[in-house]
Parts: sequence; structure tokens; C-alpha cells
Amino acid sequence: MTSKENILAGLTHLLQKGGMARSACSAALLETIQPLLDAGVLAEERSGGGRCLAVRDGTALRQFMRRDFPNTAAGPGHTSRATGVARFRDSKTFASDTPEILSVRAWSEEALLKDGEPAGAARATAGHGVFSFLLNDHYSLRGPCALVENPAVFAQFERLRLPASLVICSGRGSVSRRLMDWLGANNAPDFSLLHLPDYDPVGMIEFTRLRARLGARAILYLPDDLGERFARFSNRSLLGKSKNQAMLAALRKTGLPEVRRVVSLMDSHNGCLEQEALLLTIG
Repeated sequence: MTSKENILAGLTHLLQKGGMARSACSAALLETIQPLLDAGVLAEERSGGGRCLAVRDGTALRQFMRRDFPNTAAGPGHTSRATGVARFRDSKTFASDTPEILSVRAWSEEALLKDGEPAGAARATAGHGVFSFLLNDHYSLRGPCALVENPAVFAQFERLRLPASLVICSGRGSVSRRLMDWLGANNAPDFSLLHLPDYDPVGMIEFTRLRARLGARAILYLPDDLGERFARFSNRSLLGKSKNQAMLAALRKTGLPEVRRVVSLMDSHNGCLEQEALLLTIG
């Protein structure tokens, strides 16, 4: 059971039995019922060699439960997020089962297949600029592909003139577990993934994850003028965060030479380079 399901079970026990041993209460339940203790709806009493909680106002306890733990049946077909709202007024109560929406841009109909046939991603890209789908195992990738994390590089990917038939926008700094699993399951012999992250500790950690999952099929994009771009456009404030410093310290021990190169640039310039800098012309 989730934490909120356990809390609801404890409240239900209190309501039905009129009390329960304090030692049987979780820390989360005790935190939840503190306002009820303060208001005299519940009382803590001595019981034998221990302490117990006793219900003093069942009507108020029932109202509290209806307000904060409605426990309404969501019915069949609803997602975990809708069920969480119905039962606990909190969409994050349960692990999400909502399908991930993946957006790609493609320039070859052979790059993205659905059940082994072209999915129409190149046609959609030509007509509408993007192709989106619910991520599942019906789809697969072929040939050289790329992965970026933000819409700016995604929307202008052609300007980089890279050898990729399709580019994926992860939409976040960290690649989701479901996306990572899907990428790892693509077994076409010609599939490869060129990774264009932010050149910062988070981006290098993400490439390390991709390399661990995809092996040599995952390639870090390192333009020849990356050092010059660091010199011109790197941001020192991004390395000031303690979390980034901790990740950078761990990355200095990496065995991946391409990551070591980026770490060296971060150290020498005392800054990070956001991937939008790849779109800028150096003249």
C-alpha cells in the first residue's frame, strides 16, 4: 500500500474501533492526525503499559476523512493519476501509468516504424513540423538518430547539419526510465543515437546513463569548436550549485574519454555550456 492508503487504513480503524495503540501508528499517520489531537477530536491516553489514541468525536473524524480522504471509486479505465485524485485528492499518490508522449522530427520514413512499417513521421514533420506519439513497444527506431533535451535545438536541428534521420526531444534534463527502456530495446543493427545534452554535470551524467544502456550506439556530440564555444558562451553561475559540484567531482573519475574532455572544459572555464550555444555562429 502507498503511504496515503496506510493513513486511510489507520483512520478507518480509528473510526470503526474507537481507538488504537499509539505504537501501531506510523509517523505519517501521527502527523496527519495532529490537528485532530489539537482539536480534541482524538485524545491520547494511557493504556496498560503504553499509550493509545481514542476517538472523542466520531462525527468530526468522519468529516475530516470525507474532506481529505474522499476515497471515491474512480471506476474502470481511469489512469492512476485520476484514481489518486478520486481517492485522496492527490494525483501523485500512485505510480504513474500515464503513457509518455514522445515528440520527434524526422527526415526519412524509415527512421521510425510502427509494427515494422513506416509511421509517417517524415510526412508529419514536413507538413506540421513535428510528429508525436504515445511511447510503447509498437514503435521502433532505425538508422542514425539524435536526442536533445530542449525545444530550441529540437526545432532548429537542421541548422546543425548532422547525419541524423530523426531527432527526439526528451523535454527534460533527465531521460525518463520509460524512454531509456525504449531506446535500449531498439535492436536494429544500424540504429545509433547521437546525444546533444547541455555540457554540464547533469548532461554528462545523462550521457553516461545512455552509454551504459546502449553501449557504443550512444555517441556524445562533440563539435570541433566546442572549446571555443565554452570560451565564448559558458555560464559560470551554473557550476555554483552544490549538486552540480558533487556530480562534477564524480565525473572526474569517469572512464569515458569524451566525458573527460567535457569535464576538462568545465574545469578550465569554470562554467557550463547550454546546448543552445550550438546554434550560434562563431565568426
